[in-house]
Amino acid sequence: MPGISSNLPPNWGAYRPAELSIHLRSPEMSTDWTSVYNDMELKRPATLGKELEQQARTTTIQNVAIKAQEGDRMMNSIVAGEKNVFGRIAHDRYMRSGQKDITVEAIPHQGVIIDFRIYPPEIKVDPRGVLPK
Repeated sequence: MPGISSNLPPNWGAYRPAELSIHLRSPEMSTDWTSVYNDMELKRPATLGKELEQQARTTTIQNVAIKAQEGDRMMNSIVAGEKNVFGRIAHDRYMRSGQKDITVEAIPHQGVIIDFRIYPPEIKVDPRGVLPK
């Protein structure tokens, strides 16, 4: 009949597959090294970095002073006619930077605190299926 209209969609009665949506959240890991640093009497990385920087500056200044003194020593020894000044300077360098004693304590009494957070996936299913005819 020409005057009757339908409010139904054109695909009414057709099969529609289910919709599946999955949302994943990345796991998180955090560590707390405070107990290890305190147990081994270590400094925090930022503090240690600052101290190493200052120590490197001091060492560089001392090395420049030593080189200047060695140069003066070579000049004075050559003028005075001293033999083997270079061998003596090499021997003095070796004695300054000779063998060192190092003690390494590598195992703390307390371990690192590690915290893992794993989140389950969020799964949503819309079982649309077949519309009635």
